[in-house]
Amino acid sequence: MTGLLGRKCLAVLAVLGLIAALLAVNPRQATADADNPDVDNPAEYSACVGAAAADAGFEDIEGISGEDAINCLAHYNIAQGRTETMFSPVETITRWQMALFLSRAAGPAGVVLPASPTDQGFTDIGALSEAAQAAANNLAELGIMPGTSATTFAPNTSVSRGSMATMLDEFLKKASPGQGGADVTKLSPDDNVFTDIATVARNQYISIRRVYELGITKGVTETLYRPTQSVTREQMALFISRTLAHTVARPAGLSIQSLKDTATGSGSDGRDGEDINLVISMRNDDFQAMTDVPVDVFTSTDPDTAFMEDGTCDTGTTQREGSRKCEVDGNDERTDSAGDITSVTLTVNADITIWAWTGDEGDKYDNDETTSAMLDLAFQKGATRLLVSHDLDDDQTKMKFGRTVKVTIQVADEDNNPVAKEDVSLGIMQVVTSAAKQGQTGSRNESSSTQKTDASGKIELSFTQNDPTAGNNGDTDATVVLTITDPDATDNIVLKNSEGEDPAVAEGEGSLSNDGVVRENVEGSDTVVRMGLTWSDDDANPENHTLKLSQRDEYTMASEEGRGAQSSVTATVTNEYGEPVGGVNVVFNSNDEDGIGGITEIRSKSGNTGARSGARRVSYQRDSDTGGIETIWATTSVVVRKGDCIDTADGCPEADADDFILQIADADADGALVHYWPAKADDATGTAEDDIIVIRSTEDKTIVFKTTKGECPDDGKMAEADDMSTPDVDESEAECTETDDTSSVAVYDDNDHFTVGSQPVTMEDFEKELDAKNEDGDPKYTLIELVNYSDTASDVSSFTISEASTS
Repeated sequence: MTGLLGRKCLAVLAVLGLIAALLAVNPRQATADADNPDVDNPAEYSACVGAAAADAGFEDIEGISGEDAINCLAHYNIAQGRTETMFSPVETITRWQMALFLSRAAGPAGVVLPASPTDQGFTDIGALSEAAQAAANNLAELGIMPGTSATTFAPNTSVSRGSMATMLDEFLKKASPGQGGADVTKLSPDDNVFTDIATVARNQYISIRRVYELGITKGVTETLYRPTQSVTREQMALFISRTLAHTVARPAGLSIQSLKDTATGSGSDGRDGEDINLVISMRNDDFQAMTDVPVDVFTSTDPDTAFMEDGTCDTGTTQREGSRKCEVDGNDERTDSAGDITSVTLTVNADITIWAWTGDEGDKYDNDETTSAMLDLAFQKGATRLLVSHDLDDDQTKMKFGRTVKVTIQVADEDNNPVAKEDVSLGIMQVVTSAAKQGQTGSRNESSSTQKTDASGKIELSFTQNDPTAGNNGDTDATVVLTITDPDATDNIVLKNSEGEDPAVAEGEGSLSNDGVVRENVEGSDTVVRMGLTWSDDDANPENHTLKLSQRDEYTMASEEGRGAQSSVTATVTNEYGEPVGGVNVVFNSNDEDGIGGITEIRSKSGNTGARSGARRVSYQRDSDTGGIETIWATTSVVVRKGDCIDTADGCPEADADDFILQIADADADGALVHYWPAKADDATGTAEDDIIVIRSTEDKTIVFKTTKGECPDDGKMAEADDMSTPDVDESEAECTETDDTSSVAVYDDNDHFTVGSQPVTMEDFEKELDAKNEDGDPKYTLIELVNYSDTASDVSSFTISEASTS
């Protein structure tokens, strides 16, 4: 039995929505671990943004998990290093050190310490500094850090993870909750994930559970907290920084942050903007709120063109608050009694940069001199597709018994980028036909369920079938037919029965439903995506072998120096199980007389595939400085048993000639390769109508294009070969092949001039458009025209790209 599907299944569903619960990563902020679903009350914003994210200069914290937290505490003057350059993150914390840290954190967090320390009767703190003694007495008086007895503080005892949780819990009870922070006095923990805290004191037990749900502490493992384990300086920094995020603590000066760093589109095309709320905070050098401070806000979708040479705002900026752009005026928002502004909301439908700044009324922004807070927000298109795929090789049609295959259903945008849309409901029906011993019939079972996508917008399914009789190739195959449907007509999903062949967006009119999913009616399609999987222990059928070609590089500069330019091509043969096939002779050919073989077959190359890899690679030189375009194909023969005849063609009767199955990757097939041998571009390569971009690299600032020389009836491609070595060539087309076209390469830099269509643009915008895609996912701009081209950096070349005419 052959496989139900011969290619990897990729189907598309029309869906629409927003990403759920994206965590902001710019600025970095304290958030709960996404792998800990019981963390119900994480801080939404951070105390470690803006100036608090600056490098404090410690050389021994680079790359460790607490690096950002340590830098943050240094900004707040909570924890200094052992020296100016060493923090000593692995040292354990003693109780007197912890008292100092928490007392320094009190001011920024809104914890009111006693005006003057009251002696709590501790007899063992006399050797400490006055600051440490004051910290111990103050925190004991507030109940944040009581003594170990009525007369002892135990200053040199290490702080345990259990006691740390209690201190932070009590600290938050005395602190002022900030924007996006939790009021710990109203929080009762409802989850109990740790199995090793049942025997600790009652108050510590509650505190451990509460600070876990606040996202402040984590377990040593998923189920173990280790309450008696000592806390290191790095861990202390992490715990305190996450605690501060729940309070009014914000860095000195102006800071700006948002709950998300990425806005997600919506609408039928996924491009409608999302409203993003900003939180702007102003604090003085003592980290206290500054009230009634005017803050001007402006944005730009292109920061490189936002300012003129004198630093003033250019036309590329957009005013978001106030009456006058980039100027402090009476209509700008002002900080409230907590030193914050929470009323600024932006509709984000493109990548933008946000500036927030303050000054006296009438002051104008100067990018060279004015201090500002900045925030970058990205934009991601919303969900419009659902992709269905499996992890088999592209050309694998069967699996050996025992192999597990994973099927993934992923919500995606129109560019096939994953979108984290949760709770999209789908009907999953499985029809399983089990394998049976030779001469018997396997059982058939059918089951159906409704499943929903997880927080990442994904459903994952796994399937395995076992061999009923090991070593007996006569057993029947096992199959799974997976059918994905819309279980509820009200959620408006129709699945195209693409059988893995068509990843295009479904066409038709859609209507929005309550769960934000659009139904698209597809002409001529069914309302399902169906995927077939087959397990077998049959010998691989040579008729189902696959030949693939690959190359090291897409292009090689044309040259006739020395032995010329070098390239290599690899042919790989696999069977229907995706296993390599060795010992097969592969013949490589091309349509370039200077290339690997040439149409006269004089220089064809051949060789056998390797037993382990199923691959054969050939390297070759092209000795020409003329820009060329080479099409490479390959042929191979495999032997099929027919009766008793299994031999070469010469060793079998003529009547059995069909025993040879010829696998061809020819010049007219999808498997053929195109290799470009571009010459250096010049200023006479033709008009934009002639020059077609074939390779583009904004990383290398390189564009390879071909210059067409008229049209060929069959686009200059070879006819299908009917034997191993010689392809048929239509004599009427022999003088019009792809070898008549040439290829060239051009490099650009920021000294050049750039135009998109008819609009002059910066190099950065030119590169964005060079990478832009159309609705089909193909490059939007395919034509290029050069004027005064030179690859000398000091010379100025002009590059114009445009869309191909649709007429």
